[in-house]
Amino acid sequence: MIILLVGAIGLVMWSLQLMKMAHHSSEKSLIFAGVLVAVSAIGLVAVYMLMDGCMGYITGGESVSAQASNLPLMVVSHFSSIF
Repeated sequence: MIILLVGAIGLVMWSLQLMKMAHHSSEKSLIFAGVLVAVSAIGLVAVYMLMDGCMGYITGGESVSAQASNLPLMVVSHFSSIF
């Protein structure tokens, strides 16, 4: 998950750099390249989320996103059992 996050942030930063270069040089191809890089970052995250759900379904376990959404409930139930 950390590698995915670093990769997506890197792609967005590269996209912003391309857009800045396009603004300074008034070159349309760099704008198009920046948009494509930004779309690839979105695609990277989308494919990860889809595969996470599919692998959770195939293995019979929960996906990472489902586990993350249940985390506050688990913390509350843990603290309520202590008190």
